Amino acid sequence: MSDSADDLRGWLVQRVASYLEKDPAEISTSVSLTKYGLDSVYAFVMCGDIEDHLNVTLEPTVAWDYRTIDALAEHLDTLGGR
Repeated sequence: MSDSADDLRGWLVQRVASYLEKDPAEISTSVSLTKYGLDSVYAFVMCGDIEDHLNVTLEPTVAWDYRTIDALAEHLDTLGGR
């Protein structure tokens, strides 16, 4: 895993915008993903996308445990051992 928290944040914004069919500029990294209507199906898909992107294994609840893009990016950054 070589992405920094900032890289991950940008990648997550793109993914969430894609799932929700929104412009990435409309996605705030500090707003709870549930406020955007991200449901359990999208959370599960996002978990799989993150696993594929970073070559890691995550608990399927990761989007609920880290409710904002900022929190999720920081958590994912720690998985790299930095």
